[in-house]
Amino acid sequence: MTSMIKRVLTTFITLPVLFCLIFFLPHYGYLALSILAVLTTIAAASEVHGLFAKAEVHLPKAVIFLVGLMPVAQWLVNVRAMPLPLVDIALIALALIFFSAEIIAGKKDSFARSLLRIAAMAFIIIYPGLLITYIQRLTAMVDATTILLLFFILIFGNDVFAFVFGMWLGKNNRGVVAVSPNKSIAGFIGGTLSAMVLGLLYTMFVGNLGSYISIPASLILSFATATAANIGDLIESAFKRSVDVKDSGHLIPGRGGLLDSIDSMLVGAPVFYLILTLL
Repeated sequence: MTSMIKRVLTTFITLPVLFCLIFFLPHYGYLALSILAVLTTIAAASEVHGLFAKAEVHLPKAVIFLVGLMPVAQWLVNVRAMPLPLVDIALIALALIFFSAEIIAGKKDSFARSLLRIAAMAFIIIYPGLLITYIQRLTAMVDATTILLLFFILIFGNDVFAFVFGMWLGKNNRGVVAVSPNKSIAGFIGGTLSAMVLGLLYTMFVGNLGSYISIPASLILSFATATAANIGDLIESAFKRSVDVKDSGHLIPGRGGLLDSIDSMLVGAPVFYLILTLL
């Protein structure tokens, strides 16, 4: 089975799974989706942990699991289990725990690499820890199911059509972005425009979104989300290039690691959420 076929099959399996979690299991503040977010955060943190290890920045294994507290905190906020800014509390608590641990552990190399380890731990708290909570924040919005599906349609639509247009029209316009030389201008433009069309059609004809998201606003939302998704894809390529690996892992057939599949979501979700909030 070729990599392209595996990629297509993975996409067509992932979308229905996400659809089922969102559409059929919205109970208890989308608990099923939040459990998936916790597991995804831990798996993605493990891959980031591995990338840092390849760069000879070795972090405690506990970091991987503790970062999973971020989506747990966000779910508690969504279901209003506690009237506290739990995500902020979790972020500050994790930072203090990780930084305090370095005060003790840093003596093993006379604190020669403390700055790198502290920077790496702060990075993991944000990527994937904090960024993934923005997907969960969508579940607390009005028409949450409709909005969640729109977000994933934009992300996957941009990804799939960027791949299609890149294969079709991108042979002579690749290499524009050095960090990912196989990406083409045709792919970027085709993926972004396709996401804008999908977002517009979805907003106009699905649910009540058209009543409070205008056509210009829908186009802006779709364009910004697709652009952020592309940036997320490219920056993850930079992470891998910095340690000279092709994939962040081997979990997803045809795509490599989990980060290779959720990089666009992690960066696209905050942009989608913030613009939708402003609208």
